[in-house]
Amino acid sequence: MSLVRLDVVGLRNLAPISVEPHPRLNLLVGANASGKTSLLEAVYLLARARSFRTSQIGQLIRFGASELTVAGRVAADADAGGGSMPIGIRIGRRERELQIGGRPAQSSAELLQVLPLLVIQPAGIALIDGAPKLRRQFLDFGVFHRQPGYLDVCRRYAKALHQRNALLRAGQAAALKPWDRELARYGIMMHEARGDYLERLTPFFNEIGGRFFSGSHFALRMQPGWDLSLPLAMALENDVATDLRHGHTQSGPHKGDFSVLLDQRPVRAYVSRGQMKLLVYALLLAQSRLMEERIGTAGCVLIDDVASELDENNKNILLELLRGRPTQFFITATSREAIADRLPTESAVFEMAQGRLSQA
Repeated sequence: MSLVRLDVVGLRNLAPISVEPHPRLNLLVGANASGKTSLLEAVYLLARARSFRTSQIGQLIRFGASELTVAGRVAADADAGGGSMPIGIRIGRRERELQIGGRPAQSSAELLQVLPLLVIQPAGIALIDGAPKLRRQFLDFGVFHRQPGYLDVCRRYAKALHQRNALLRAGQAAALKPWDRELARYGIMMHEARGDYLERLTPFFNEIGGRFFSGSHFALRMQPGWDLSLPLAMALENDVATDLRHGHTQSGPHKGDFSVLLDQRPVRAYVSRGQMKLLVYALLLAQSRLMEERIGTAGCVLIDDVASELDENNKNILLELLRGRPTQFFITATSREAIADRLPTESAVFEMAQGRLSQA
């Protein structure tokens, strides 16, 4: 599921770009504001139909242009007969069009199935010290690629939650029971899927985290979103009076979370921000390793501004972790000297200057 071709037109400060990336490791080198992160953003758009830098999609369109287009070809699995599949996204000021295999796609989830993608960026520390929503998204992304039916479970749960919250705001407690049953049914399925995923992720996280933190033992602790001594249906029933006062549902996996423990203590309480960044690397690289186990490749992993994020020792550890991996990586740095002399042989180096890309 690697990206074998990328074409970008009308995105931010980028000149029109057509490139055939290396199937393993790609280093993008250039000065600050040269367009490196925008190129990563183009790959992200192709896989997720949104940006990791802004929620204002109109900001992505190049000044003076009416729309942007990102198109690509993704290497098909051997089971699918090999070859490649075209995918693309076109974004105008008031419209968006997705294409997979020459046909319209209905949702960004379809793109993500074709091109699974993770991003590691300077703001990524929020995965550990930010809002629980970010960690729920991390879990759900991982489960989505392990269990094909999980997206439908999440959608059914979200629909039931929306209906129940609407009844709570209207004060219609007598009408809650059918939606309580739906919430309990799909909520338990979500919780069990997340718990199973976290359990499978832990060995990979311990292995990679142990490389960055020699001799340390980590654990990942699930927080389900309600008191597990009670069935979810009973917790919902017990919460009715409180939920009516607040106007929304207090218990369920929509309130779930997980924490990273070091020596049985939450890392947020006592590790430095620099150490948190390393733990985010470990979490996302562990997720890509688990995806490799499930589907043979994790698609793409984007790593932005690696040289400023890691010291020399940890850069060496990172590059060693990437050697021999079937996943495709895109890494940005401000200079070749920062990383290029330690790149694996299976790699390519590209230079970015004033929005234009060339192969070094």
